[in-house]
Amino acid sequence: MIADKIKSLFEGINRKHREQNTIYVTDLTSCMRRAFFNIYFNASPKPKGSMIAGTLFHYALREILKGDEFSNAVFEVECSYEIGSWRIKGRADVVTDDAIYEFKFTRGTKFNKASPLYFAQVSAYCKMLEKDKGYLVLVDRDNFDVEVLEVTECDELWDIMLSDARILIDHINNPRIPYYKSPCFDWECRNCVWNIVCYNLRGDADGAKLV
Repeated sequence: MIADKIKSLFEGINRKHREQNTIYVTDLTSCMRRAFFNIYFNASPKPKGSMIAGTLFHYALREILKGDEFSNAVFEVECSYEIGSWRIKGRADVVTDDAIYEFKFTRGTKFNKASPLYFAQVSAYCKMLEKDKGYLVLVDRDNFDVEVLEVTECDELWDIMLSDARILIDHINNPRIPYYKSPCFDWECRNCVWNIVCYNLRGDADGAKLV
């Protein structure tokens, strides 16, 4: 049916094929256990509606940002960083001559519990693309209020992400389920495909091995 075809197209736009030994920047800004399961099992979970809507908003940025400040901007810029045989990979929303702009389409534009995770994401893009300035752009997807936050302390945030990446790599190479930053916030568990697995692991010691 045409309805099923259209639905599958929407669901497909936010799915990625993960290359071997690849960690996404977003893996390092969310629950480490979820990242572990996705990488270890080479999973591609079905995206939530909010994720699909955010992707559609990102497609519109090329048309929206046509002012002088963004006349030389490049969109969806891929970047990477090597850690031994592994690679951290990301894609910056908007890159200008001297800055990174990362857009988040959320409900509300005030600083919230998720903002530090977004800051870390921007800092990673700044370091990998060698840009001095980074900005987090929060857009309320209901009324389109906009708040622009400058990201500082990129070096410190990047060092933390590299440390987390090494922890995650160690758990994958020597299969042990991580408990560190798993999850960072309770709301990360909502609608997570691994929720039932984690529920049954509750109370186990860090480093439980896969059977």
